Amino acid sequence: MDYRYILLLLLVSHLAFADCVGYVDSFDVRVLDAKLRPVAGAEVQLTYDRGASFGDKYFTTPTQYTNEDGIVHFDIVNQGTLTRSIDCSIDIEASAGGDVSEKTITANVHGPIVDISFEDVYPLSVFVHDQLGRPLANASVTIGSKTEKTNENGRVKYHLQSGDYDYFISYLGSSRGGLITVGEDGEFDVVIRNYDIAIDVIDEFGAPLNVTLQIGNETLDIEGHFERAKVFGDYIEYTVTYDGRTESGAMIPEEDPSIEIVFDMNPPLIEDLIFEISDDRAEILIPVYDPGEKASGVDFSSLSVRYRVEPTDPTTPFDYATVFSAGFNRFTAEFSRLPNNSIIGFTIDVKDNTGNRASVDGKFSTLKTPEPVNDTQNQTNTQKEPEQKQELPLFYIIGGTFLIILIIYLGIRIKRQG
Repeated sequence: MDYRYILLLLLVSHLAFADCVGYVDSFDVRVLDAKLRPVAGAEVQLTYDRGASFGDKYFTTPTQYTNEDGIVHFDIVNQGTLTRSIDCSIDIEASAGGDVSEKTITANVHGPIVDISFEDVYPLSVFVHDQLGRPLANASVTIGSKTEKTNENGRVKYHLQSGDYDYFISYLGSSRGGLITVGEDGEFDVVIRNYDIAIDVIDEFGAPLNVTLQIGNETLDIEGHFERAKVFGDYIEYTVTYDGRTESGAMIPEEDPSIEIVFDMNPPLIEDLIFEISDDRAEILIPVYDPGEKASGVDFSSLSVRYRVEPTDPTTPFDYATVFSAGFNRFTAEFSRLPNNSIIGFTIDVKDNTGNRASVDGKFSTLKTPEPVNDTQNQTNTQKEPEQKQELPLFYIIGGTFLIILIIYLGIRIKRQG
């Protein structure tokens, strides 16, 4: 071996040791993936001995991040110490995508760029766009525990260890999530759709209503119709207010981008009542329906018939008739045993499925040949007079019989006189 070469090495080592007493070092750290390509956003820290006069013997720099070229720059000003020799080593630690790589260099014995590489880190490019391929900038992309924003081209780049990762991507109320596998180089496309939505607000007869619509962060006054193009969102909440009433809900554009909101403003109608009375039993046939092709419909469970014998004290509690279905939109109220020759006051109550209430008050008698009386009052909707079904009163039968006997008697007397 050439002794001159050995002497040169000893000289360099001596100079390096001398520099470690107090030195200034400046260099770039370049982080590379498994295929020796730059890794942007890698975390890099240096650890070195800066002397006891600075407190702790070893010092670790704050984390710095590599640029698009995978490079981060460091400047070290080490004053050293006069009391001892210091460690000349500089430890470099880089981390990206869950992997960590380490390298040690000697102060001022290295080139201007120090390369450090990973054995199992690969690039993953994510492209977020709409259904027409248009890029979506500023979409939020989370893979594992790291969240990034897409650039103006709808793209974001990760460097990850090979393996499976949960991902979640969101943009203006829309989101996508799932599992992604990283192995070697990866390209991942995510489609977030937008929709043309429409909302119509009408009454139960189909007429448009002037309402206040709150959708997203907007509050609008509309004349029965709202539409908007290119709306993002998997679940769009709305609140509609009309005449003191409020309807709230959410539309799912993927299933139905157009919805209809109906305000049922009118109560059900109770039509002509039909009375069936025999002995001490009584029934009322009650036809009831909710008008309007868009009406919410009758809440049949709300139908009730309460009654009491009159005259009575207003504080006397009501009894309730048994109500059961008698066909489409027709019900029968069956009363328990009632006293003969009495007047029965009753009230029929019913609501639609929106809560609009209808009420009818009336009376009927339990005479042997009853004459029902419908005393409609305090109604919440206009009702027709109940149909009266009754036989000839006993008074008229007796009076008619007496009149016939009188005519026969007068006829016989006149004949005798003639």
